[in-house]
Amino acid sequence: MKSQSSSSSHPQESEQTLLSPYAKETFQKVALNALVVAALSILVNLCLRADFIFLHNTLGETSFTESAQLLMLTITIGSFYHLANTKENTNYAAVLIAGFFAVLMLREMDAWFDLIAHGSWAVPALAVTVTACYIAYKGGNQTIEQMAQLLNTRYMPILVTGLVILLVFTRLYGMGSFWHAVMGDHYMREIKNLSEEATELMAYSIIAFAAFKTNRLVKRSAAQGQACDSAESK
Repeated sequence: MKSQSSSSSHPQESEQTLLSPYAKETFQKVALNALVVAALSILVNLCLRADFIFLHNTLGETSFTESAQLLMLTITIGSFYHLANTKENTNYAAVLIAGFFAVLMLREMDAWFDLIAHGSWAVPALAVTVTACYIAYKGGNQTIEQMAQLLNTRYMPILVTGLVILLVFTRLYGMGSFWHAVMGDHYMREIKNLSEEATELMAYSIIAFAAFKTNRLVKRSAAQGQACDSAESK
C-alpha cells in the first residue's frame, strides 16, 4: 500500500513542478524583452566609449552617439509609418505619431540644416507638422479613437515613459546651471554633453523598442482578428 501511494504521489509532484505553456511562454517573452533592453544599454555604452576613444569626446553630428540616436528615430518613424500604410484601423493616429517623431529627428539634424541657413530645420519640420496634423484632422473622431486604441496596447506606456524621460528628465538633467554647480571651477562642457547625450540615446532606444513591438502587436492582432492586448498572449 505504501509503495502504491508513494508511486501515485510522484506524478502529482511532477505535474506541480512543470510549467504550464502559458507560464513558460510568459517567462520567455519577459526574458527576451529584458535581453533586448540590456543589449540597447550595451549599445549606448559602446557608442559613448567609441566617441571617447576615436573622436576624443567630440559629440558632433557624425559621432556614434548622434548617429545611433538618428537610427532609433528612424526605427520609430518607420514602425508607425508602416502601420499608417498597412492598417486602416490605426492609419490616422499612426501618421500623427510618425510625424511627431519625424519633427524630433529633424531637430536632431539641425547642425546639418545650419549648413544651408541657421535654423532652416524648422522649414521641413513645419511642413511635416502641418501635413501630419491635416491628415489627423481629416480622420476626425477616428483619429481620437485610433489614438486611444494604440495607447491601450501594452508597449505604448513604455514608449510614453521613454518620451517623458527624453523631453523632461534629459532637459532638466542637462541644464548648464546644474553642471556648473556640480563641477564648479572644474566645469567641463564635454562631460556634461557626454552624460546628457547618453540619457537621450537610452530614451530614444526605449522609444524605438516600444514602437517596434507595438507595430508587431498591432499587425498580429489584425491577422488574428483579436484585440491588440490579447494577440501577444497567444
